[in-house]
Amino acid sequence: MSPCRRISRGLLLCAALLSLAGCGTAFIYERADGFAGRWLNDYVELEPQQRAALEAELEALHDWHRREHLPRYSAWLRSVAAQLEAPGALGPAEIRARGEELGAFWRELADRSLPPLLELGSGLEDAQVTELVARLREEHRELLEEDSGRSAEWLAARRARSMERFLKRWTGRLSAQQRAEVRAWSQQLEPSREAWLESRMGWIDAMERALAGRHDQEALALAAQTLIARPEDRWSEEYAGLVARNSARTTAFLAGFLAGLDPVQRTRAIERLESLASDFESLSAAAG
Repeated sequence: MSPCRRISRGLLLCAALLSLAGCGTAFIYERADGFAGRWLNDYVELEPQQRAALEAELEALHDWHRREHLPRYSAWLRSVAAQLEAPGALGPAEIRARGEELGAFWRELADRSLPPLLELGSGLEDAQVTELVARLREEHRELLEEDSGRSAEWLAARRARSMERFLKRWTGRLSAQQRAEVRAWSQQLEPSREAWLESRMGWIDAMERALAGRHDQEALALAAQTLIARPEDRWSEEYAGLVARNSARTTAFLAGFLAGLDPVQRTRAIERLESLASDFESLSAAAG
């Protein structure tokens, strides 16, 4: 993922995802803007003035997110929890609809993050642009090397392990049948890693071109809309179709999995959703 997308996605997802790994939601969320700044510093060394300006913008974005988005996330989580109480209520259509709601949250946050990112990008020195692009390309080479020699079977097994860990955080221990269903889901997915890497390489090339013309504010803003806020708009037809088909398979799997939860798993998942909703409400109320 690009550093710019990490900044905005970090504010949206940090508390929700990292809290599931055992960290306190408040601890993580309160530090999200600082994490975002450090992520960017992994890609390009900023001058003190640039860093100070970015930190101020991220703090303002964080405050807006706390006031405006956290109450909406809380309501979303409670609504999902209510649907989960009735087995089968979260079918494929309902899951797609809830995912579209999250997508709308993300797009609003991404749009809000664009002005400070554009200001930072337009003010980068040539050496900083070179450093940023070189780091992105280095990271891409590392991803290619990481995949070298790995079979489709190995990748499918890794996907299954990742999904199983994710589900266990919400529901607790999975049954043997549920673990088998996870493996079956993973094996049904069309291989997408190669297409994703190709799309990512195109993204890096486009980012390099945008930054090369960064002093044209209008052109940079137009490029940022696609590169940062809506990167799926530049996907090839083939890649977009692959993503859509795999998304449909995953939605169908999740609908079946949720419908088949036993009473203990269902109660645990609802309690986790409600707990996270309460955390978000507390964080929002603390904004004053």
